[in-house]
Amino acid sequence: MRTGLAETYPDLAHLLGAYLHQDFSLFGPTLADAVAAFARDEPAAAVTAARRDIARFARAHTLDCEAALHRLEPDLSRPPGMTASEFLNWLDAQLSGAQPPGIP
Repeated sequence: MRTGLAETYPDLAHLLGAYLHQDFSLFGPTLADAVAAFARDEPAAAVTAARRDIARFARAHTLDCEAALHRLEPDLSRPPGMTASEFLNWLDAQLSGAQPPGIP
């Protein structure tokens, strides 16, 4: 069953649920490998739509980003200690082709 957040941000929900869940290592040893698999496997329009959802999600949930991200994908894998906002920034940078240092 899709939550209201998944209906509002369907492309972000797909990326998180299909590629960055607890079994992300199916795509490679790092989260960056899973993001790269999404970018490789999905149409370019889906990558663009996911980036658009990331931006909308970040703007709409500045005060409750942690809780909202957990509601969107409870089994999300992300590096320990990284805030939800930092994770969304990293994710968008990965999808845009930029690779911030120090993030697995």
